[in-house]
Amino acid sequence: MMLGGAEEIGANCTYLSIEGTGVFIDTGLHPRDRSVAAFPDVDLLEHRPTDVAFITHAHTDHLGALPYVMRRFPHLRAIMTPATRDLSHIMLPNGARLLRNDITSDVPREHLEFYDRTAIDQLRFAFEALPYAETLQFRGYSGRAPITASFHWAGHILGSAGVLLQCGRFSMLHTGDTMFDNQTVIPKASLPRHHVDVLIMEATNGATEQTPSRREERVRLARFINTITERNGSVLIPCFALGKMQEMVVMLSSMMQRGEIPHLPLHTGGMGTRISKVYDAYCYSDPMMRPGLEISDTPQESIIRDEIHRGPYLKTPSLVLASSGMLNTGTLSYNLAQLWMARPNFGIAFIGYQHPTTPGHALSVSPKKQPFDLAGRRVTRTCEVERFRFSAHVSRESLIELVTDVRPSTLVLMHGEPESCDSLALDLRERLPGMRICIPRKGVSYTLSAG
Repeated sequence: MMLGGAEEIGANCTYLSIEGTGVFIDTGLHPRDRSVAAFPDVDLLEHRPTDVAFITHAHTDHLGALPYVMRRFPHLRAIMTPATRDLSHIMLPNGARLLRNDITSDVPREHLEFYDRTAIDQLRFAFEALPYAETLQFRGYSGRAPITASFHWAGHILGSAGVLLQCGRFSMLHTGDTMFDNQTVIPKASLPRHHVDVLIMEATNGATEQTPSRREERVRLARFINTITERNGSVLIPCFALGKMQEMVVMLSSMMQRGEIPHLPLHTGGMGTRISKVYDAYCYSDPMMRPGLEISDTPQESIIRDEIHRGPYLKTPSLVLASSGMLNTGTLSYNLAQLWMARPNFGIAFIGYQHPTTPGHALSVSPKKQPFDLAGRRVTRTCEVERFRFSAHVSRESLIELVTDVRPSTLVLMHGEPESCDSLALDLRERLPGMRICIPRKGVSYTLSAG
């Protein structure tokens, strides 16, 4: 049963009942909704067993509802990779702060009981870390047979994992968010490619026939940076603090070293700096493109939030990395964008997906020198804006290759808009006509059996 993340990229939460043991895979908060629908709908479970929660990675739409779910089910075991556990120490308090500030009045107060700092600090001691490829055998209170679980490198961000579950003759693989191409810091996934009965797979890019290569986008980004800095301007790059910030720091440093762009001051700050320190702590133990490379080795100047109106990047051509990636109101990137929009020689480079409801989307598609709505305000921009695609999600082509290799008896598509799920399902039905394909709806139970 999907409690979130069905036909959308939302409060990702998959619930499985396997031989009497209740298993969650991810307990995410919706990235935009701040009503009751922000949380996984655990009321749908009624009296079903709830024993273990596996967290595939530390992004808020996969991790952020864990305090809420553990409040509802205090006996729940929360299991994640060591890096995800350490990243949760940063991501959960930040998500809790945003949630408390934005939550609507219809959300019962008890939903937020485990979101104060003290409660989160105590919860963290209950998190269990399971290294990649190690097996864990468990059985719930009502479980009739033991289940074996293991994490496998997913290639999305630091700590990301797919989950392989086996119980008797039944086997199931949940990809989590995954990537089958090397990034700048993070190498491609190494998920199991053998047959499983059920494959639960993300479909984020399922409707995109072809995506530009990272090399092509890197050339375009270099051209944009060179154009802006030759005009004595600075480039703002809004990016997610976890994953995108670290990738861009290393990529821009590499571009400078290779002479693709001039040597420019690189400004970073906020939560992304703390997250980079966690990346550095795992630079030898977790999969990395360059083992031992530390993000902190790249010279960076700190952005001081209270002094952004007189920052050096307003006078000297610079590169500025700030979150949030979608310019959510009140964030550092949103506030900096207000300064950038009034400067014709400056530029803003959007490097990731912009949801249609966000300020980032409004700005990224706005006409230059014409009024448009930005977070409820009528504004005009004179700066340059360009969109780039540095996705950390697997391409449509690679999704099809995974399914063709694994040949599951049942394929479940989640973490994708309806168009993505439908398009991918149609293609795969033609290629593998004997395979059952399920595009689940939230709250609907499905029976998944051994093939």
